[in-house]
Amino acid sequence: MKQTTLEEVSAGGVVYRKTGAKIEFLIGKHSGYHKWVLPKGLVEKRESQMDAAVREVEEEVGVKAKIVDMVPLKIIEYYYMADFAKISGIDAKGEVSERRVKKYQEEGGGKTRIHKQVVFYLMEMENDLGKGGWEMEERQWVNFEEGYRMLAFETEREVWEVAGRALKCL
Repeated sequence: MKQTTLEEVSAGGVVYRKTGAKIEFLIGKHSGYHKWVLPKGLVEKRESQMDAAVREVEEEVGVKAKIVDMVPLKIIEYYYMADFAKISGIDAKGEVSERRVKKYQEEGGGKTRIHKQVVFYLMEMENDLGKGGWEMEERQWVNFEEGYRMLAFETEREVWEVAGRALKCL
């Protein structure tokens, strides 16, 4: 029996802020698989990738940010396995939000194969709301080198490097 592969498109960002000559970046520790990642999430119906990136950054890490270049930093793609279910939580705005993944492959999930494309934008913080949503158990402002070491996935470190070159951190 051939396994079905679901197609997903997500959008997110590498968020930075400038304090004088210092540049800091914002990353989050995912509450589902407990690894440091860039904020990202599914593009909803009738939503542009750019709008999704802005929304997901606010929902996940609690920052209003603007996209500084309409051209994406990088588009990554990968496959993963998961089990799906609707799980409710509270987002950064205090509203009920639903997560679709019950178990990731690392936790024993593996019924559904997903081909994921993620479009990442370079984003500058406009307003720090102070608290991320339920999808991130932690969030942290880091310098370029710290973030590179902390990010769990090689594909996201590649995105990080592109952002670092764009902001002259490399």
